[in-house]
Amino acid sequence: MTEDRPRLAIFGDSHYACLKQAHVQNLVDLSAVELEYWGHVGGRFRNLEFRDGAIHPTDDFTAQRFAKFNEKGRLTLPAADFDVILVAGARTYLARIFLALLRCHVHGPFVSQGLRSRILSDHLQDQAGFRLGSALAGTGGVKVLLSPIALYTESAAGLAQMTPEMTAIAPEIVPFLWEEVARITAEAGMTLVPQPPESITNWLWTKVDYAVADHEAKQDFEHHNPAYGALVLQAALDRITA
Repeated sequence: MTEDRPRLAIFGDSHYACLKQAHVQNLVDLSAVELEYWGHVGGRFRNLEFRDGAIHPTDDFTAQRFAKFNEKGRLTLPAADFDVILVAGARTYLARIFLALLRCHVHGPFVSQGLRSRILSDHLQDQAGFRLGSALAGTGGVKVLLSPIALYTESAAGLAQMTPEMTAIAPEIVPFLWEEVARITAEAGMTLVPQPPESITNWLWTKVDYAVADHEAKQDFEHHNPAYGALVLQAALDRITA
């Protein structure tokens, strides 16, 4: 640690922009950590790999893209340089798999809890950020927090996917899904930072209060605003300073 402050890296795709905006707008007090960002748009995540204790781009162009948005111009992300790494977004999606599992449960009991857990585990292992975060945690010298991509912003079309039957069983099924994600994340060596509950509506959607500006005109129901970034930052800080 530097000056008794944990060295924190926020590693992510375009979804980490709301965290950085919250930082720039001073929506969260980050004085307790020494902070760096290392990330780029999600398409570049296919050009990342973990080796020799660090995340490495597989080509020079990608390395320069990540370095451009880092305060120190880092071409790689070494686990040993940090006390904590927050994997923010980083191609780790939950919304569609949660919705699909809820829909499956409505159609009958053939989707057992064990099968739901296996489907979730396979899904997470297939997500780039989850795999890279687990590899960082496997070095043993850094605490890794995982903040998956937030649920989609509520919309009439989105909410229409929730049948009355799905809404009725959501209070039983959705908390179980979050618990399983936390368990699977822990087994991979990381700590889950779940979506803050105050940002969620109708179990599987993010409140419109946290949408990006002009989200309907842009048809962007996936990214979120600095107010949402502040919630995630504060939740991560609470886990770092506890």
